[in-house]
Amino acid sequence: MKTTILPALSVLAFFTGSSTAFWGQLRLDYSCPGEGCFTTLNIKDYNTGSTYTCGAVNPSYCTSEGKCPVYCQETSPGGYNWNAQFWQTTDGCDNMDFLGAFGGAGHGYCCGGAPCDIGA
Repeated sequence: MKTTILPALSVLAFFTGSSTAFWGQLRLDYSCPGEGCFTTLNIKDYNTGSTYTCGAVNPSYCTSEGKCPVYCQETSPGGYNWNAQFWQTTDGCDNMDFLGAFGGAGHGYCCGGAPCDIGA
């Protein structure tokens, strides 16, 4: 009996331990506040409710061949800031490499246009 319980618990721990470090929304906001127009990358963390702005990006320039480095700054109370990379693929998917932010988040993507849910 003892020999079958231990392997079963190991399998259960493996499957329940595999979760994402980040789960939230990726949003691309287009605005023309003055002399030029730009797209701003914004992120919302569903786990904490925190919001971040990652600066202006040019989705047509940010491709898998030329990932755009971004610096995301928290716009909600908390002061958590982090570096990432953003790019779009030819199939229309938005990609984000969180570069280890949020306790180890890596690459995540969402397809079908922003805003969209993203996990990494």
